[in-house]
Amino acid sequence: MSRPGCRPYGWCMWWGIGFGGLLYLVLMIVLGLSCLRKGHWVMFIVGFFLPFFWIIGAIIPPVRPQTI
Repeated sequence: MSRPGCRPYGWCMWWGIGFGGLLYLVLMIVLGLSCLRKGHWVMFIVGFFLPFFWIIGAIIPPVRPQTI
């Protein structure tokens, strides 16, 4: 039971879920695009179902060395 003037129980939990979800979304976009830029197309597609592949694809080196 909440008292007048107090925030309801669980209020901080919803802020944590919101910020955590936003952080997850931003990281998945950044890692997915990094995976694509390095030429790991298959890992990018599989990453939609298993996002762990986007992390791997962003860490491993590019398929071909980039020329300047």
